Amino acid sequence: MTASPKDEISRLYNEHSRSIIHFIILMVTDYSSAEDLTHDTFIKAYTKWDSFNHQSSERTWLFSIAHNVTMPHH
Repeated sequence: MTASPKDEISRLYNEHSRSIIHFIILMVTDYSSAEDLTHDTFIKAYTKWDSFNHQSSERTWLFSIAHNVTMPHH
């Protein structure tokens, strides 16, 4: 049985959220904003889960989303 998108994103959050927030902090230098943008990253990942084609690693995909979510706030 395949895990649901919610379960997959939950797993990814547990595995990668600390790395993602540290990555975002380097760009925005504000912890509160980085928390919000990390949340936005995982919401975006959830909404785009069906379009993730696994041509890159899940980590690479998440960091790409984090970068795209953060750039307008940089």
